[in-house]
Amino acid sequence: MTRRGGDPPVPSLLWSSRHVWRTVMETEMVGILLGVVLPLYPMLFAIYQKIGKYDEIVEQFKQLRAEHEAHKENYHGN
Repeated sequence: MTRRGGDPPVPSLLWSSRHVWRTVMETEMVGILLGVVLPLYPMLFAIYQKIGKYDEIVEQFKQLRAEHEAHKENYHGN
């Protein structure tokens, strides 16, 4: 395969320009992906903390319910 001037194309230049283009496209895609995902992390962390607090509240509620049932049995004699 020759060019108009008769010189064969230089494979390294052809490869490097494609490689650079591919690298630029990959870098842009990583930038877009990070731009979309990174702002979600604070929200996900806040949700995770609220779930943990909810679990603690549920455990306290279960303890209070059991305590209430015990007092109710003692008071009503059932």
